[in-house]
Amino acid sequence: MKAKFSSRELFDLRNTIPVDMLIRDQLQLPSKIRDGVFRFLCPVCNEFQTAVNPNTNLARCFRCEKNFNTIDLVMTVRGCGFKDSVLFLKALRMPAEEPKALVGRFR
Repeated sequence: MKAKFSSRELFDLRNTIPVDMLIRDQLQLPSKIRDGVFRFLCPVCNEFQTAVNPNTNLARCFRCEKNFNTIDLVMTVRGCGFKDSVLFLKALRMPAEEPKALVGRFR
């Protein structure tokens, strides 16, 4: 059975999970802050010529010219398909969403 995701769900996963946190904490790619810029080891070309733009929540490798959003990163690093990447990201968000849902239920 195919899972369908709404465009709103996909938009939220791309924009509400901080890409630097995903790279550092979940995907555990080697990373560092240099000259005030968060850099990470590109999963495509294995170079540190990368940067994260916190305003757009996108990552870019200037060596291989690959742009990454959160879904792209999970697909590339974990070697899984789109559906599994989305489910992985949704699972990351669940703990943060549960308290809000519980508060609303008991009011």
